[in-house]
Amino acid sequence: MTSVTGAVAPSAPARAARWWRHDLLLLPVLGLLDLFTASSVVIQSEPVGPARQWLQVLAAVLSVGALWWRARAPVAVFGFECAHGVAMWFLLHDYRPWAGLIVALYTVAALRPLVVSAAAYAAACARSLLSAFDSFRVEPSAGARAGEFVVTALMFALIYAAAWAAGSVVRRHRRRVAQLERERRVARAEAVALERRRIAAELHDVVSHSVTVMVLQAAGAARISASDPERTREALLHIQQAGQQAMAELRRLLAVMRAESGPVGDGEPGPQPRLDDIEVLLTSMRCAGLTVTMSVSGSPRPLDPSIELAAYRTVQESLTNTLKHVGRRACATVHFGWQERVLLLRVDDDGSGREPGAAAGLSTGNGLASLAERLERVGGRLVAGPRAEGGFRVSATLPVAQHGDLVAASGDGGVPAVG
Repeated sequence: MTSVTGAVAPSAPARAARWWRHDLLLLPVLGLLDLFTASSVVIQSEPVGPARQWLQVLAAVLSVGALWWRARAPVAVFGFECAHGVAMWFLLHDYRPWAGLIVALYTVAALRPLVVSAAAYAAACARSLLSAFDSFRVEPSAGARAGEFVVTALMFALIYAAAWAAGSVVRRHRRRVAQLERERRVARAEAVALERRRIAAELHDVVSHSVTVMVLQAAGAARISASDPERTREALLHIQQAGQQAMAELRRLLAVMRAESGPVGDGEPGPQPRLDDIEVLLTSMRCAGLTVTMSVSGSPRPLDPSIELAAYRTVQESLTNTLKHVGRRACATVHFGWQERVLLLRVDDDGSGREPGAAAGLSTGNGLASLAERLERVGGRLVAGPRAEGGFRVSATLPVAQHGDLVAASGDGGVPAVG
């Protein structure tokens, strides 16, 4: 069957595991960054005792250590970072952590909806007012204090905005990847369903026609076995030929299926039926007792192989239905009308010759529906229904290759010999 491949988006646990591996390097770096830029452990404006230094180191470890769980609980970790910063502002006046809050805000924006991340950004900006108040408090010039407060608040607002925007971009990208993954799964399911319908149609065409011919031939042979041994022998030969033909087509179909699902070890798929094989089909129908005539109008031209197969299956299904539902003594006509852009294919039966019980139970009820779908796939159209003068008609319209689309071969080339 047709396979559809594509990259599978990583799940949340997979992303968390990947983040944890990265955190083995990231978290120590963030801790050192916090200590170097926001504490008095490294840069001291005044002497700081060892106990206070160790408290700042411990506070930094708590801040960056909480980030280890940010992939699993981003909102909770962000809340902890906000509360941690507020607590440090009141408890340790020479330590103002900021790196953990930026990473936590980015994570919320990347993993949570827009409303949640916007609220987290507002909370981060509100916490930055404490740092702005520090700037206001330490500014020696009274006239510049308001400016220091505003500049510090805006600086942190821009830093947090950058982290929030980066996380939002990542979130949109992941949503797009997830959407593409859903579309890929839908496309795969549709492809599998289409392939199953196509295989079912091929099996129906092969089995229905051959079984119908063999059953009717066997029924006829049973009636004349005692009175006409020679005709009985001919009927049995026709049954043998029909069975061999069915097995050949089934082998071809199985070879095609193997070729589509992987390498084939026993050669290329065999050729599909073509319009050149119509006479063989009509001969098998005549041997089954059906009276079939064929006519052609217009000039035959090249057809795409899929369209040619659809035309063959149309004739096969129509005549098989005539055998099933009308009987062996029915008369059927097949007409190929070649026009400039389309091939008009018509199969009529006269509705006479019904033989109750000869083909009872052979119909699946899906033949014409499957045939209509086959024609639709190649750009054609099927119309079927009873005729006003009696009997049944199946009409198909199929596209014909234009000059330049296909190179017409001469002699035994690509023009179907249906005349």
